[in-house]
Amino acid sequence: TRYSKSDDALLLPLIENLCDKRATNGYRRITAHLNRQLKSGEHAFVKVNPKRIYRIMRLNNLLLAKHTGRVGDNRAHEGKVITLHSNTRWCSDGFEIGCWNKEKVRVVFSLDCCDREVMSYV
Repeated sequence: TRYSKSDDALLLPLIENLCDKRATNGYRRITAHLNRQLKSGEHAFVKVNPKRIYRIMRLNNLLLAKHTGRVGDNRAHEGKVITLHSNTRWCSDGFEIGCWNKEKVRVVFSLDCCDREVMSYV
């Protein structure tokens, strides 16, 4: 049996309307917009719990697709940065060497990513 409260039928059109206007918003943002709308006093509700909105949206297929963290297989990064021409992409790094006399030697440099030439160092 599916769980539903009697007032869910009253909330569903309001949620669908917000989802139509804000197609990229998840249930938390929809809840915030809905509570702001309910606060204006047009409806019988005072405030709605995000878990309830999540349940209503899940039962009516209104949720966004879950983010998996992967951008796509066509953008897989193997750890190599390739540039076709010099002077289009640079990188920089620095390191510090502690000496026996407690002094420190700091080195900072910048490289051209195409030919790995050191452009500058300090």
